[in-house]
Amino acid sequence: MQIRIILLISIITSTDLLAASLIDIVNIAKENNLSLKSSEKSYQASQYDIDIHRSKFLPSLSLRADSTWNENKKFQTTDQHIINDYNSNSYSLSLSQNIFNLTDIYTIESTQIDVDISELQTIKTEQRIIKEAAVKYFDYLKNNSQIKATEAEFISSESRFIHMRRNIQLGNTAGSEIYEVIAQKENTKNKLLTLKKERKVILNDLYNITQDNKTPSYDLNKLSTFPKIEEHREIFLKNTLFQLNLDILISKKQLKKSKQKIKETASSFSPTLTGDISYRKDNTNNPSDNSPPNFGISESVVYSINFDLPLSSGGRDIYKYRKNNIEYEKSHLDLMQSGEDSIQQFYNYIENINDYSRSLETYTIIIKANYSSYNGIKKAHKLGTRTITDLLSAESKLFNSIRDYENARYNYIIEIINLNELIGLLNDYFIKDIMSDMLPITNDLSSSPIPLHLIK
Repeated sequence: MQIRIILLISIITSTDLLAASLIDIVNIAKENNLSLKSSEKSYQASQYDIDIHRSKFLPSLSLRADSTWNENKKFQTTDQHIINDYNSNSYSLSLSQNIFNLTDIYTIESTQIDVDISELQTIKTEQRIIKEAAVKYFDYLKNNSQIKATEAEFISSESRFIHMRRNIQLGNTAGSEIYEVIAQKENTKNKLLTLKKERKVILNDLYNITQDNKTPSYDLNKLSTFPKIEEHREIFLKNTLFQLNLDILISKKQLKKSKQKIKETASSFSPTLTGDISYRKDNTNNPSDNSPPNFGISESVVYSINFDLPLSSGGRDIYKYRKNNIEYEKSHLDLMQSGEDSIQQFYNYIENINDYSRSLETYTIIIKANYSSYNGIKKAHKLGTRTITDLLSAESKLFNSIRDYENARYNYIIEIINLNELIGLLNDYFIKDIMSDMLPITNDLSSSPIPLHLIK
């Protein structure tokens, strides 16, 4: 017992040092999560693709300079040898302007769609990180409630074991009755160890999401209500789903991009028009030739307009056009599938939420009944009218119903989080709304794991 108290104190102390509210955890995750940072960098990089393609419509200017030293020697048998050494220089300046190219126009539009998709994917990643952080937060709280109930059950079974062992030594109780008590005590101890192991796993997962050592410091208000989602609210959320669901929005963008690709491929059959201006200056001092440009300075300016109409490329463009038409049909099917998957998930979350809401009402009745039954059997056992088996069974039912009740409370919130992420409404405002119904964790060791407000 003393070791257990010391362990609890150490856990409480470390929790206070690293405590964080739900909104703190979410903000830390958004700031530190590596997956989100990577997605944001991808979005930033994609924005440069628009500038890259737009640059094709800006003039291209190039400067070139050459300097050449020439050494020529001619050895003659009869006449004087000829040695001709000279230097030649040239300078050129070229300006090229893309006047009309339909493919480049459509490529820019396709690139803008890619940027929009990247932005939506970044938003989706952010909402996924918010969901993962929030769900792990409530997984921790759910696990903590299970540990609290199981610890109380273990203390009860340990106390009963000590009491019964003393009665057996005094000869007041048959020795065979202790085995059931031992079995329940060890079973409860094993549950407790498993739950504590799960808590470590949850905290490790939370660290992986936030890249920071934090533990939850706020818990759900014991008096919180968990209402069902009524039909009018369900209709509103369903309509919002089709407007804001990120998978659907991304699929719509992909469909638009596929349509744009068809235009882009078709434009390869259209003509292009470019204009060029070039200036060139040559300077050479070759003494063996008196005619320019081999001797002296020459300058030239060239103006040109280039018209290019592709006639045939071996059928490549036609095949690309046909392929893109099939890709468009595929994108349309993907959009339909995305809508079907999203609405199916939507209904699943609605059913789960309403089921947890109904089950919480049922668990309240069950806890009241099990609590009354346990107290009655406990008194009857002291009087000798009920067996230890009856008492152990009643205690197990009571604590199991408490664990089921706590699980349903946190699972309800988790499904609400999943639903809002699916719809596309998972943001800081939603997290703050949840926080408004939470209270600081007091770490009161004397508080009962039994939800006594339900017993009254």
